[in-house]
Amino acid sequence: AKGAAEVKLPEVTFKVRIAGARGLHGADKSGLSDPYCKISIDGFPKIDFKTKTIKANINPVWNEEFTITGSFDIKTGKIRFSLFDWDMVSRNDSLGCVFVAFEELQGGPFSKWFPIVKCDSPSIKFKGELYLQFAWGI
Repeated sequence: AKGAAEVKLPEVTFKVRIAGARGLHGADKSGLSDPYCKISIDGFPKIDFKTKTIKANINPVWNEEFTITGSFDIKTGKIRFSLFDWDMVSRNDSLGCVFVAFEELQGGPFSKWFPIVKCDSPSIKFKGELYLQFAWGI
């Protein structure tokens, strides 16, 4: 209701390692892509991390770790991993997304392959998988 005091969510910190991907869509004429991955969380515009671009590869290994802190709604919130094919001249093509609910992170460190889905229709599988590792705390 309007005017009701907003419940201040506690600040949490977690680490995510974007290890790599396999079987990505080859967006370039060569059948390969120049993939990179971006992390975002709805409602938190300051969270805007991205990996380096790996040229000509549909099975990239990034092994990049990010520490993310914020007052996230861990009951309903989710983390979005957006994959793109970097292009020098045209707009970067989407290679799909992975959405991970904070609820999935409860219970300690874990890592797994997540299927890549269409960003605007998460129920539709896209091509490939993304390997992510999560841990709470600093």
